[in-house]
Amino acid sequence: MTERARDPSPVPGFLELVDDLVERFEAWDGEAWSEGLFDELARRVFAVQFEGNLPYRSWCRARGVRPTEIGSWREIPPVPTAAFRAVDLCVGSADAAPLRFRTSGTTRGTAARGRHPVVAPELYRASLLAPFRRFVLAGREPTRVLTLVPPPGDVPDSSLGYMLEEVRLRLGGPRSRALAAAPGILWEDLDASLADAASSESAVAVLGTTLGFAAWRDRLVSADARHALPRGSVLMDTGGRKGADGLDRRTLFGSLLPRLGLTPADVVNEFGMTELLSQRYGRGIADPAPPLAGPPWLRTVALDPVTLAHRPDGEEGILCHWDLANAGSVVAVLTEDRGRVESGVVTWLGRTPGAPPRGCSIATAELLEAQGRV
Repeated sequence: MTERARDPSPVPGFLELVDDLVERFEAWDGEAWSEGLFDELARRVFAVQFEGNLPYRSWCRARGVRPTEIGSWREIPPVPTAAFRAVDLCVGSADAAPLRFRTSGTTRGTAARGRHPVVAPELYRASLLAPFRRFVLAGREPTRVLTLVPPPGDVPDSSLGYMLEEVRLRLGGPRSRALAAAPGILWEDLDASLADAASSESAVAVLGTTLGFAAWRDRLVSADARHALPRGSVLMDTGGRKGADGLDRRTLFGSLLPRLGLTPADVVNEFGMTELLSQRYGRGIADPAPPLAGPPWLRTVALDPVTLAHRPDGEEGILCHWDLANAGSVVAVLTEDRGRVESGVVTWLGRTPGAPPRGCSIATAELLEAQGRV
C-alpha cells in the first residue's frame, strides 16, 4: 500500500511527539516503564489530541476536562469504540491519513463499520515490531513467516491484513509468503512451504485467524495428513471467531497441534482491535484467551460498566485501553469487552452480552451530542 506524505505540520508538536515515541518503541528491550514516564508521555499525547482532534476536543470540553487540569493519565477521557462508527477521530484531517482501517462489521453489520484513520503509519509499525519479536518470535530471527490472511492489496482497509504483511516483510526471513487471497487460503502453497521448511529445518511462524486455523485442522483431519514442523515453529491466531458457535481454542488447537508436531506452548494468541494500534499476546490454548501481556506503552484498566470508575486490581469490569501508539487518533479507548487486569496482565473474558454497557452508551451519546449529531 502506498503511503502519502504526512502533512508537514498538522498540529504543533505532533511530528516531534511521533518521532519521540517511535524512537522509544524501537528501543524497547522488554523492560517495564515507570509510572512517571508513561504519565508524562500520555499527557503529551492528550495535549496534542485536545489541540488537533476537533471532535475529541469538543467532547472533552463538554465534560469539563482539559489537559492542564487532569491529575494523571487515568483521567484522560476514554472514547467508546462505538464512536469510531460515527465520527472521524484523528489529529488533523482524516482525508490526509495514509491509512484508513475499517472494522469487520461482524458484530453489528457492515453498515455500522468503525473507521480508524492512521495519520502516522511509522508509529504503528514501531508499536508492532518490537513486541512481536518478544512475545511471538521470542527473539528468534529470521523466521519463515507464512500468513493465512489476504494482504492489503486484496483487503486495503483491514488492519489485520496490514499488520501481518508488515510482520512478513520486516521480520520474515527468506521464503516468507502470504498464502491467502480474497477467495481464501492457498492450501497447496501452504503444504509446499511447510514441506520445504521441514526439509531445511527452518522454523516457521504461521499467522492467521482462529477460523483459518479451524479450516486447516478440518482439512488435515479429512485427509489424515500431518506436517513435522521444525523446532522453534509457532502458530499465532488472531481471534476472529464471531458467528462460529461451538468453536473454542482449546478444542481447536488440541486437535491441530498433534498433526503439526507442536505443543500448546507453541501457540500465541494475539489480542488486537481496529481502534487500537498496539497489541497484546498470550501463549497457550486457553479459552477464551490466555493471560495477555503487552508493551509498556499500552495500559489497560477494568472499569465499572455503569459509572466507568476504575476497578481494583484483579476485579472484573469492562476493559479500557490507554495506547500511546494511538497518538494520531485518541489515546484512551473504551471497549465492550469484559475482563480482569492484575499486575498489568489482562485476562479477557468475552464480549458483554446484549446492549452496550450503560457507561459506553452514555459516553457515545455525549460525544455525538457535542458534535451536534443528536
